Amino acid sequence: MTRLATPVFDRVALLGVGMIGGSVAAACRVRGATGRITGYTPQSDAREALELGLIDAAAGSVAEAVRDADLVILAAPISAQPALFTDLLPHLRADALITDCASTKASTVAAARERLGPAFARYVPSHPIAGSERHGPQAARADLFNGAMVIVCPQPENSVGSVARIRDLWSALGARVVELDAPRHDRVFAEVSHWPHAVVFAMCSAIANGGFSEDALRFAGAGLRDSSRIGASSPQLWADILLDNREPVLECARAFEVELAALLAALKAGDRVALAACFEPGSRWRQALKP
Repeated sequence: MTRLATPVFDRVALLGVGMIGGSVAAACRVRGATGRITGYTPQSDAREALELGLIDAAAGSVAEAVRDADLVILAAPISAQPALFTDLLPHLRADALITDCASTKASTVAAARERLGPAFARYVPSHPIAGSERHGPQAARADLFNGAMVIVCPQPENSVGSVARIRDLWSALGARVVELDAPRHDRVFAEVSHWPHAVVFAMCSAIANGGFSEDALRFAGAGLRDSSRIGASSPQLWADILLDNREPVLECARAFEVELAALLAALKAGDRVALAACFEPGSRWRQALKP
């Protein structure tokens, strides 16, 4: 692991210090990517993050957190982001950049454009494709971004230099940085993350509400453990994500309904050939998916 001789940013305000925000802080420390990190959250996470050594200071307000920062990172839930943009603006340094870690981008970009005014030009949206079913600062990992992909969604108002500095930060944390426009980002991640989480939550709920839930806990093997892992994620967090990206997620749901209906029809008919044909495209696609 390479440690930078000179940090990419000197003073960072981290608004949200849960698993993702805490991992950003931990990775910045280990790799020397930033100087002093001040964390803020309306809940108790910032104090816990301070006790865990993830941040240098726990701020009591957004104003206190961002006042001297040359970078502000929003790692709070999606529903909290619009208010944070409003709260940080009066206290933002004239040269400070802003980025975020939100799983949906179109609504976050719209909120930033509405609330930041001219400072919107210094907001470069990001989405690290890394996470865990665990949550809270105690789940933070300094190696979370090693080899992970980070999507950056540059805006027309951004300067080349601003985008480059945000890319440099994520690269310094060990990530592979890819650029994507916000609407395409949301459609792609409805397909590969948001709707799959909904399916797994539904599968786990069906088992939990069934007559064999205790037996399932006792006898479940690697197959169920692997396919259900993300079902332990935060229900509140994922409710926010699915609602925020509702239309692309519903498109995925409609495609899923078609496949499920064909599968059920073949199963009810006892048609082995048709059932295997339902499985075949998915099996080929999954085999092509890199580990």
